Amino acid sequence: MSNRARGKGFRLRLFDDTGMTPELRRNLYWVIWAVTAGMLGTVVTTGAVWSAFQRQVLGANDLQLGLIAAIPYFASTLQILFSYVMERRRNRRFLFLFFGLLGRLFWILIALVPYLFPSFSVDLRIWLVIVFVIMVYTGNSAVGLGFGSLMGDLVPIRIRGSYFSVRQMISLASGVVAGLLIATMIDHIGLLGYSIALVLAGVTQLMDVAAFFFVRWPPMTQDDTPRISLPAMIREVFANRTFLKTLVFYCLWLFAANIAGPFWNVYMLEDLHMNFTQMSLYTQIISNVATVLIISRWGRLIDRYGNKPVLQMAAAMVVLSPIPWFFSTPLTTILVLVSNVIGGASWPVTDVCQQNLYLSHSPQVHRSMYIAVFLATINLFGIALGNAVGGWLMQNPFAQLGELHYVFLGMPMTSTRYLFLTTIALRLIVVLVFLPKITEEGSWSLRDVLRDILARTRDGCRRRIVAFQVLILRRRERRRRAHEEGTGDGEV
Repeated sequence: MSNRARGKGFRLRLFDDTGMTPELRRNLYWVIWAVTAGMLGTVVTTGAVWSAFQRQVLGANDLQLGLIAAIPYFASTLQILFSYVMERRRNRRFLFLFFGLLGRLFWILIALVPYLFPSFSVDLRIWLVIVFVIMVYTGNSAVGLGFGSLMGDLVPIRIRGSYFSVRQMISLASGVVAGLLIATMIDHIGLLGYSIALVLAGVTQLMDVAAFFFVRWPPMTQDDTPRISLPAMIREVFANRTFLKTLVFYCLWLFAANIAGPFWNVYMLEDLHMNFTQMSLYTQIISNVATVLIISRWGRLIDRYGNKPVLQMAAAMVVLSPIPWFFSTPLTTILVLVSNVIGGASWPVTDVCQQNLYLSHSPQVHRSMYIAVFLATINLFGIALGNAVGGWLMQNPFAQLGELHYVFLGMPMTSTRYLFLTTIALRLIVVLVFLPKITEEGSWSLRDVLRDILARTRDGCRRRIVAFQVLILRRRERRRRAHEEGTGDGEV
């Protein structure tokens, strides 16, 4: 066999590339390799390493930690300005690459601040880092916007579910490995390990952006209508009722989830008395493993049935996922593991559906503005406002209720347990009231999906039973023939 034939036999095939041009196939694989390369940076800059660097290396206080945590959400509003420039100049590739490379370079500078400016006071170094973080997330605003706009033009609709789920599966698998390597390094090196981790994060995230130099960017759709102002573009977005229903659902959905967002780790530390290794294993690692094992199946369901019914099934699981937390105690921390398996198996698919829905509901003309408004709105009014309201609830009414020492379902009602019940109730209301309002052309109804899955499962079981019966009969026949042949030999 020739080397060329061997190469064709072993060609990697992560998604259905039937009928694709070699250029499109190559582009889609570069997008996957990009996020895989940058996953170490994502693990470091969004997890415990980044928090520990701020607190233990820089000496940030609670106010400064809060300011740094809020920067990504407020910086997301810059996407609206970037979108307007992008629509006027038709230069999404330049904005993506220039601001992406420039912004992510600042992670390396942030890591080196304690060593480049040793004579600066603690507060001065913190404020310098705050400026650098603003630069990072300003760049990320252009990256997120350019990426969403590119994916809308690059990924064929028929494989969006399976493609994005495979991309997420590979990135999370690399994230698990990266997280273990970083944790091991820090355990051996100590405080210096946090700075090294951030330098590696900056390098790998630069590799993520640089991979898009090898992607052939299709030209943005030309708008033959007269150019309109920024306010007019925004009004156009909010006049799209189909898009607006999706936006309202995800705002409320993320708000309902994120009122408890800042307090899962606090609950594990202060109420369940878990150590850092247990926290990492029970949450990030186990959750990512569950996602890797199941996300591709969700993707195939999306391609077959549509986003809405799959979102309804996954959202039902996400609604139930905090229940084990309510019943967890220092002696039953295994319930946290159960919750994170459920969440890891369901929550990421809601993100895949989110991306697919806002792409399918935004027209090609001015698509970047639709994406910018969507991401800015959910970040501000879903995530940031949810975190703020959750903090207020914990500080005021739930703290007072916790002092009353009520018992519900056998569990003492602490302020955190009131918060768990609140997030469950809000999630349920959003799923029952607002999710049905989302419309998607060509998607199946949830009832028909469940019937089809049940029928296909039943047929699959029957085929397996028949195949097993045939296998047994063949074995019996072989034994009978062997026995007869053995008996015949003996007679001769």
